[in-house]
Amino acid sequence: MTTELNTISILPSFFLEQETTKLAWLGMAGALVNARGVILLIDPLLISIEKDGKQVSEVGYLLKIPFPIQANAIPRADLVMYTHADDDHFGPQSAKTLAENTQCRFLAPAPVYQRLKELGIDQHRLIKAVDDATIRQDGVEVRITPALHDWQEVNPWQRGDCCGYVIKSQDGSIWHPGDTRLIDELLSVKYIDVLFFDVAAVESHLGPEGSARLGASCGAKMLIAYHYGTFDLPPGSFASCDPDDALPYLKGMSAQYLKPQPGEVIPVAFR
Repeated sequence: MTTELNTISILPSFFLEQETTKLAWLGMAGALVNARGVILLIDPLLISIEKDGKQVSEVGYLLKIPFPIQANAIPRADLVMYTHADDDHFGPQSAKTLAENTQCRFLAPAPVYQRLKELGIDQHRLIKAVDDATIRQDGVEVRITPALHDWQEVNPWQRGDCCGYVIKSQDGSIWHPGDTRLIDELLSVKYIDVLFFDVAAVESHLGPEGSARLGASCGAKMLIAYHYGTFDLPPGSFASCDPDDALPYLKGMSAQYLKPQPGEVIPVAFR
């Protein structure tokens, strides 16, 4: 992999009220957005522990880099969204910590919704994600987009078990499609400013080619590489593909392709 990652710590000031929208990649598939003071998280896997002298994620993956912030350091959050229940996206201890330390609500497809209930999180704080539904949080609009991530041989994820999210603020639209094949419905999503660009060239992911097609069809102006570089896994695995493999598919596209450091703050200013 040609891209070297160096984590940038997310400071408490990120969470303050402001007159703009900004975001940060949290590593792997995680995203943090401050939309003019409204704090949203997607797939926050944000607890690491020491094991045999090494740092691992709460679900056991050996970490190549530290997380830019730990779940217990997040001072406030309004909406926490999950795309699906795979353990590189959903960390139960991270979810429980966010529930205990903030007043956030949780938005999740059925399998994650059930796991959040089992953690003891009050059902009044839980919203079940349904394809094409729209949720509003303090002036920010969140649209749920469909996904199909049926990699499992036994009980594969079905439609409705996984999803993506379009976040619309006054400053632009941000789309995190989650883990998904390139299904027809996704090509109908338009007017996106920032697209999280899945570089995992493995089964049931968009991969560089599918993500590039999605970027072109939705009109994205900025592409943010994700789903790589966080876990210490063999090259070419679901979490260790090379984001530079996307470059041949981006020829002729005007969108800016970013490979940010985890925790690097990116302004969203398209309006």
